[in-house]
Amino acid sequence: MPIHEFRCDQCGQRQARLIYSWTPADGLECRGCGANDLTRLVSGFSFHRSWGDSLNWMPDNSTADLDNQHAGSIDAHLGRMDEAMGGRVTPDFHEHRHEIAHPDD
Repeated sequence: MPIHEFRCDQCGQRQARLIYSWTPADGLECRGCGANDLTRLVSGFSFHRSWGDSLNWMPDNSTADLDNQHAGSIDAHLGRMDEAMGGRVTPDFHEHRHEIAHPDD
């Protein structure tokens, strides 16, 4: 989307404008004070990762303290995974986590 941010050099107001490549950027007036002194700013941006990329979300060092022979360590790691995923886990995730943490139940 060709939305650009500008700052007025007179009043300091920030504003976003829809500017196409064929639209001249000079001559724009500030919506606040009407001055023709707008400076184009470098805008932030965001992107969405694909579902496939999101499968590799945990950094390599996230398993550095994992002891796969200790149920409590595995349970703690699964808790971090659940938290990092914002609770969006499969329906059986918590059931399997409970089975690992409490194998005698």
